[in-house]
Amino acid sequence: MLVFSQKADENIATLIKAVDSVQKNNAKLGTVLVGVGGVEAADLEKIQDTHKLTTPLTIAVDKDGPKAYKLNPDAAVTVLVYKKGGSIHKNFAFANTKSAAAKASEIAAAAEEALK
Repeated sequence: MLVFSQKADENIATLIKAVDSVQKNNAKLGTVLVGVGGVEAADLEKIQDTHKLTTPLTIAVDKDGPKAYKLNPDAAVTVLVYKKGGSIHKNFAFANTKSAAAKASEIAAAAEEALK
């Protein structure tokens, strides 16, 4: 599962905590939060230190994210849930981090479903 976010705030922490609970019980999930669009390492470190997440948090080399993913620049958060082999199981895009946090349980459920 890949989560691309243009912000590193408490709403993103809420989303990652929901996914983190799935990740803790399923090492095969392989979730990563990737900061894009100006997210700084210090922003992610603050979230990591505050919430003690097991999900890795990193910054994209290209500020717009990997070109191969063709991320919508208008989406503040993009979540790609993929199955073994790399096929996309579910794709979520949100205009803001608050909307993403509101769907955290749905995203976590999609992650669990992809593991089946």
